[in-house]
Formats: sequence, C-alpha cells, structure tokens
Amino acid sequence: MYSSLERLYIDYLYSVFGFYAENLLSIEPGRIILRNTEKSNLFEHEHVITWHNFLLEIFHSKFTQRRYALILPCSSVKPYRLSPTHQIVEKRLSNSYAHNKIQVYVLSEPMILVPRELDIYYPFANYDYPPKELDQKHRNMFIEILSNVLKKLEYHKHIVAFLPKHHMNILQNALYGCGQCVDVTIYEYGKKAFQQIKKVVDYLIDLVANDTSS
Repeated sequence: MYSSLERLYIDYLYSVFGFYAENLLSIEPGRIILRNTEKSNLFEHEHVITWHNFLLEIFHSKFTQRRYALILPCSSVKPYRLSPTHQIVEKRLSNSYAHNKIQVYVLSEPMILVPRELDIYYPFANYDYPPKELDQKHRNMFIEILSNVLKKLEYHKHIVAFLPKHHMNILQNALYGCGQCVDVTIYEYGKKAFQQIKKVVDYLIDLVANDTSS
C-alpha cells in the first residue's frame, strides 16, 4: 500500500525515465552507489536534479495530509530510518496517537528535503555526501532550492526542526530567503542529542494534543 507521496514520486520517475525507472526503483536500500567527489558534485547529478524538479514542480505539503511536521538531519546510515536518532523518533511517534498527524522530513545535501516515507527509494537510500564537502556554490544552491520548497510547506500549521548547527544555519538562511514563509521552531542538535530529541518529539506531540482542530 503506497502513500500519496510514494505514488506521486514513483509515477514521476516513470514519466521522466520511462521503463528505466524500474531499474532505479529496484536498487536495494542502503547500497551506496552515488558518492560526492570534488570532480562530480551530487547536486549536479541527473537523478538528484530530477528530485529537485519533483520538489519544485510536483510536491506540496497537502499531500502528506498531516498538519504538523518535524525536520531532522540526514544521516550517514541509509535508509535514514535505520539511524539511531531516527529510530528514537519513529518509536516515540508510533507509540503516540499523533503519529498520523506529524510529517517527518529529512534535510539533506544534496536531496534538500525528503519526506521520510520516501527514504527507502533511490536515490535517497543510496548516496553519500558528507556535509563537510558542501562548498559555497552548492551551499547557495541548497539554500535557494530549500527556500522555494519551504513555501510549499504551508499546509503544516507548525514545523519543528531538530538540526546540527550546519543544517540549522542552512534552514535559517532559507527561511530568511522566503520571508519567514512558514512557522518553524528550531532546536539545535547538541551533544546530548538522544535525550534532546525525545523532548523535541514530545513537545510536538503535545502541540498536536492541544490543537482541538487537528
């Protein structure tokens, strides 16, 4: 059973690549086949650009049908859901009544913003891009694209972000670029991340609980 976003993404791949999309969708999650290098930055990769186009042309937060959202950083572990921090979030949300009301996104170079339900698909489950390799040119590209994508998150009443300083600064710049177009509360991912993420998720769950219209 596919979610609305999964179906949209799969259909988009077929519209762009035809039957070659079957090959892309059959790539095993966790198998790293896209690696960022000095000579070949993944922001310039055809398949990554295809995703950027999907975000800018097709994606909208209304397809999630969730009025609240949580933005997490990407992880070296692929799919993201297998990383310890993401597993804490998943467990906490699944044990709450609010799990169907909170959309989880992943902030990533070079993928920009990835709805968590897509993290098992290529290329999100198959790339390696250490944040330290993000140069100024592609950082500016990251911010510019994210700024436009943030405008499409308007369906969410409130967004909470839990990010390391690197990604937090990118999000803040993108919010400035879109004129603070969405309501985001940002928490910095510090040394006690495993403890802090529990508090952040519980805060978001409480927001949902106190919203009688959600």
